[in-house]
Amino acid sequence: MSNNAVLMQAQTLIDSEEYDKAYEMLKNAYDKLKDDAEYLEKTALLAKTMELKDEAKKYWEELVKVDPNSIVGYSELLDIYINTDKYKYYITRAKYKVLNQQIPQSIDDYKKAISNTTEEDELINARFLLAKAYEYVGKTQNAIDEYYRILEQKDDMAIYYKLADLYCEIDDRFSAINVLERGVKAFPAVNELGEYLAGLYIKEGNYDKALENARSPYTKVKAYLMKGDNAQALKLLNDNKDEKNANYFALLAEYYFNLKDWDKCLENVEKFESVSPQNPLCYQMRALVCDAKDDSYGYHYNMGKCYSYKQDYELALNEYLNAHRFDSQKTEAIKEIIKINEASGDKTSLMEFYEKLVRQEPDNTFALVGLGDVYADLYEFKNALEYYEKAIKTGTASYEVYYKTGLCYEKLKDLSSAKESYEKYLAKAPLSPDTEKLKEKLAKMDTSSSLAVSADEGLIDKIMKLFGK
Repeated sequence: MSNNAVLMQAQTLIDSEEYDKAYEMLKNAYDKLKDDAEYLEKTALLAKTMELKDEAKKYWEELVKVDPNSIVGYSELLDIYINTDKYKYYITRAKYKVLNQQIPQSIDDYKKAISNTTEEDELINARFLLAKAYEYVGKTQNAIDEYYRILEQKDDMAIYYKLADLYCEIDDRFSAINVLERGVKAFPAVNELGEYLAGLYIKEGNYDKALENARSPYTKVKAYLMKGDNAQALKLLNDNKDEKNANYFALLAEYYFNLKDWDKCLENVEKFESVSPQNPLCYQMRALVCDAKDDSYGYHYNMGKCYSYKQDYELALNEYLNAHRFDSQKTEAIKEIIKINEASGDKTSLMEFYEKLVRQEPDNTFALVGLGDVYADLYEFKNALEYYEKAIKTGTASYEVYYKTGLCYEKLKDLSSAKESYEKYLAKAPLSPDTEKLKEKLAKMDTSSSLAVSADEGLIDKIMKLFGK
């Protein structure tokens, strides 16, 4: 019998108030359905109905393990624990509040849970949940204190790592290093802790300590390069050559940067990028090379690309604008400024840089259509048409431009030209989702034109009659 069949048959028995048979059926299906939240909830509710309190408790407890977001599970357990287990009551009430987006209110319940137990596992669990709640509400130091209390009871590699993260968040690298030193002593075989510590020592400029704690050969190479021991760095790189690893090329580029061999450096940056496309570090390294070569445009442009890939568009825009100030003739920065302004909706700046791009590249279809779009958005349809028509003349414009010109002509009451543009659009895009609606519009436009002609003819007849008098 399938899972659904068991539940449906049990529900039929419940509906007919044959509770004993339904409960027996559900109990017999336990091994098969114990990981099914619907089964556990139905069985728990039936046990509650039959006043089988201990069994109901068992199923509710299993339900919140299988489905940690079960509001009904926590609600029922609160009623059970309130007179039987204060620790579980407060922990459950805290979790219930968390599920209801009342995380600040859960903090007091976690504290009460801690004060109602002496069991080590329960204390650690409650303190961990309390620390997470403190993190959520931005009380970082309180979270740190709770994590340290956990370490007083039990060494836990993850807690050392978490503490280091929190110290780095508040820019306390000294404390992060201290806690990681403790972690490495407690867990010498855990490479992640050693690598984390080595990375912080590199940032601190303590390269010997970084070498002492580094577990990865590439981290050691980094420390040697920062220390200025290029020969040792190259030897270690050659011993650990891996052309599928982006770090290999990044470090090799850094090695050549130290030697001021800019061509070799950039060659390896290209290889780095081929293994790790769109990596912000590629552009940061190019920027440093440009800076070393006194190429101000290149420095700011590449830093702009770096920030763009980090999705920090405000800083990126500032760098692209700086690049443009150093060389207003180059279009790469102009195009990037346009992209950011398109996303932000800054039409004034967008128009300015579209116009600059058109001056540099008069046949740039992208710029011509973009400028047309800006004017159309400003209801300046004659200007919009000017640029749409220029875009069409390039021969590379998409069929959508004909639709846009049609709309502009229509706004300008030039129905004949609008109709011509729409027909060209339909000829180039017969499968467009707008086809049927556009055909209906064209039909109405034909009708309107016919009525206008009839009206004109009627007017002429009246005028001729006047002259005939």
